[in-house]
Amino acid sequence: QRQQPLRHERPGGVHVREVAGRVAAGLRGRVAVGAGQVRQRHGHEGRVGGGAAVARGGVGRHVAGGGDKTKIFTFKDVAAEKISERCLQCHQTSHERANFLRSDHGRAGVSCIGCHSPHGAANRQALLIKTQPGLCYGCHQDAQADFSKPFHHKVNEGLVQCSDCHNAHGTTNDKQLRRTADEQEICYKCHADKRGPFLFEHYPVKSEGCATCHTPHGSSNPRLLTRSRVNTMCLECHQNFYNAPHPQNTKSQACANCHVAIHGSNSDSFLFK
Repeated sequence: QRQQPLRHERPGGVHVREVAGRVAAGLRGRVAVGAGQVRQRHGHEGRVGGGAAVARGGVGRHVAGGGDKTKIFTFKDVAAEKISERCLQCHQTSHERANFLRSDHGRAGVSCIGCHSPHGAANRQALLIKTQPGLCYGCHQDAQADFSKPFHHKVNEGLVQCSDCHNAHGTTNDKQLRRTADEQEICYKCHADKRGPFLFEHYPVKSEGCATCHTPHGSSNPRLLTRSRVNTMCLECHQNFYNAPHPQNTKSQACANCHVAIHGSNSDSFLFK
């Protein structure tokens, strides 16, 4: 004779407690595998694997030896290149970090733990030991001075980050810029109205880039200009205007008062509008 169903028994004869036990066991297994993957990433062999692989690796020997540090890779008294090579065993697969060993930072002897801490990071994003821009200012004090000038990109205010324009892990571009080597694509990410194409181009913008007239970090001049007077900057190229009917080298009016579309125009070849 069939026994009476237990309370909370589901149709089909499987008790709720049994189901709960199975679910709990499955979750414990997933947690164990996940923990094994994390340990293995920072273990002796530097490969992602399950619990058995961890036991065979440095972490298992380290635990079995009562915390013997000789059983695992430690970063103390290790050359910067070796430290980075250890980290890149897992992290080099990302396009973001593929160029690190040949980057300016890599060739200058800056290791991964110079900016990151796998265990005690101050900033949980990217495990940074310090938030931007303070982390970057630790070495790039010239940039800190530029961002302290009266006219600057709002890095200190937190509206822009160094990593918005630069990839600290390296690129194939000059100054580790994130965009194309002509430098202006990184500017167009925010200043899209200057991108064009225009029917009438201001050729220095296309041929030499934004940095011909502007300093990207900061300047004592409005609009981050490289010169205090707009006319002085224009006359560096347009030298045939010294004896024109209104020679701008002797006038106080700026060239841009008339040539307002200085980056390019779709309606006037003289960039008047």
